[in-house]
Amino acid sequence: MVAIKQAATLCVEDIRQHFVDGVTVFISGGCGQPDNVLDVVAEAGLNTAFRIIDCSVPGMTATELDRLSSKAILNTGFFLGAYRPFHDQGRLEYVPAYHSARYRAMEDDYNINIVLIKVSEPNAEGFCSASLHADYSREMLAKADVVIAEFNANMPYISDALQIALADIDYTVSSDTALREYGVAAGSELDLVIAEHIAALVDDGDCLQLGIGALPVSILQTLGNKKDLGVHTGLLTEAFVPLVEAGVVNGSKKTIDKGKMTTGIVAGSRAFYQWCGSYSDLSMRPVSYTHNAGVLAQIDNLVAINTTLEIDLFGQINSETIKGKQIGGGGGLVDFLRGARSSRGGRSIIALQSTAKGGSISKIAPLLKTAPVTAIRNDVDYVVSEYGVARLSNLAVEKRAEALIGIAHPDFRAELTSQWQDLMSSF
Repeated sequence: MVAIKQAATLCVEDIRQHFVDGVTVFISGGCGQPDNVLDVVAEAGLNTAFRIIDCSVPGMTATELDRLSSKAILNTGFFLGAYRPFHDQGRLEYVPAYHSARYRAMEDDYNINIVLIKVSEPNAEGFCSASLHADYSREMLAKADVVIAEFNANMPYISDALQIALADIDYTVSSDTALREYGVAAGSELDLVIAEHIAALVDDGDCLQLGIGALPVSILQTLGNKKDLGVHTGLLTEAFVPLVEAGVVNGSKKTIDKGKMTTGIVAGSRAFYQWCGSYSDLSMRPVSYTHNAGVLAQIDNLVAINTTLEIDLFGQINSETIKGKQIGGGGGLVDFLRGARSSRGGRSIIALQSTAKGGSISKIAPLLKTAPVTAIRNDVDYVVSEYGVARLSNLAVEKRAEALIGIAHPDFRAELTSQWQDLMSSF
């Protein structure tokens, strides 16, 4: 029998040795955040100036920067509300980037020195599974100087996920701490109306990608009469479970990964995590696969369904700011918009309620003025509100505006029409 290398048990002195000025540290997020490892880092009481690459999942995790070091800086692709104080202190690097590009940069550009991850307990052959949070790549691990892993008894061993050899892990912490959970409130009545419009755009045999939030839950609840749906997404929630158990989602028509439900992250309840651990057709893949343009182009009938904060009459969308204030990030939105457009038979759908603040503000605006453009107008295909569906593809500029005004709240349509006419006077 070949002896399996045993990694050292992590201690405070190891942290002080490696977490020095100038190093870059990657921390896995969501249910893969290694909380027990972070406890050891906090115990070290550091005041060194290292950079943290943040991969938190909104609604599940947020990096507690001061707890890890009083001088650390945070590099993130999601500007969470908890991060604004760090921005004010000059300790936040918010990097707008497509999700695929950000993870590629982790492999090629950031020179990550230390990796902190949570994995399953090792099997008899000396391998751990990246399990329910497998969005990072083998290449990133291989380039790191130090890999620190939390072996967590609640992370199931998923065979179709990145397998990490014990020989490639330098320090470990073992735990049975409950995994972080993710819950979504039930969708509103308007969400259900929007979901019904979207359901009419989904055909039997389509392959779905959905974002996070209440609206995607409502959408999945309306798809019970469909057949042979597939899933290829960045994040999987338990709203899919009823469709899988009813046989609606079976992946039988997928052109790649046939029969598999493909994702990089799982987020939900403890019961859902247990369900995932027993579901043999779950395929956990890194962002370099789930968001890869070449991979997405191979998936026929890929339907990407995502939400946004605001859209203007040209079709430009803002998914990051409110009144000019950064509140989030673009994430994988554009990756999937473009992936669905490159898919044979694919469709991309942007969904939003027509108004905000109790109906006082139209989320369909004449022109984005105080917001960055998360997705350019050329990328936007279907737009859905509670008032219907506007398909922008192949429409002239004037017809695009007309279609969007048609799904705006009736109280704002006359004003939008007048504002559009003003814009066109200098077009």
